[in-house]
Amino acid sequence: MLKKLVTVIVLACMVSYVSAGTASIGTASARGDLRVDNYLVRGNATLFDGSVVETGQATADLRLGKGTEITMATSSRGTLYRNRLVLQQGESQLAAGSSFKLEASGLRVTPIQANSRGVVALRPGNTVEVAVLNGSFGVANAQGILLASVRHGQALSFAMKGGTSSTSFSGIGVVSSENGHFYISTEGVGEKYELTGKNLKKYVGKKVLISGTVQAGVQQAGGSTPVVSVNSVNINCTDLQRGNNESGTNGLGAKKSLFILGAILAPAAGIGLAVNSANQSSTPASR
Repeated sequence: MLKKLVTVIVLACMVSYVSAGTASIGTASARGDLRVDNYLVRGNATLFDGSVVETGQATADLRLGKGTEITMATSSRGTLYRNRLVLQQGESQLAAGSSFKLEASGLRVTPIQANSRGVVALRPGNTVEVAVLNGSFGVANAQGILLASVRHGQALSFAMKGGTSSTSFSGIGVVSSENGHFYISTEGVGEKYELTGKNLKKYVGKKVLISGTVQAGVQQAGGSTPVVSVNSVNINCTDLQRGNNESGTNGLGAKKSLFILGAILAPAAGIGLAVNSANQSSTPASR
């Protein structure tokens, strides 16, 4: 009798463990083959927390709870969790009405508005491109500090720079004053930052290059305006722009880009949006 009771308890624990550990978080479908956890799948597949999804020459649609939908472009790979997709290769489109986020190369892309839809792509040179089709997305670093808010119709490129400070900021724009606070709206990128420092009033209405540091912990994605502690202000932007071009900013002049939190931000030249035209091929995915 005791042996039977122990057997029942063990089986119950095993069933409980399996149910908790293998609960489905969504489904995947493709017009061809795809790989899920390195298994070749044709048509449809069930997704679990931590599933690795890889496309070949066909796109894949991932459907999760709370209205979250992801379309992975061809030749893309990512690891899927309940609350995020970690994109490791290629390009994905995210449509989400919740706090689901897409991570790529250390950046976190999170919808700010309900029913937002955008595309995130990994490019050569450790560059991440973000384009917004509907709503808006916040792009933050690994510490959760906002780099930029990308709005409807915008596309920004984030060129991650190794060996640089995670709080450094440099950008050109016109200084403004509102209710005793000072701000700069950066050219090209168009993001707004609050400035703190001495003698900022004399720069109001002038185009300047600001260098400084972002105050860690002040700004979270989707929150208020990021705050920059100003180290230096320079009015001679033309010479500085030329110097930045010569110092190796991938051809992105300071006039059209800014350096913040270890990344160069600039308008994207044209994100592919390959996910908008599903490939009809049934060629198997490849490793």
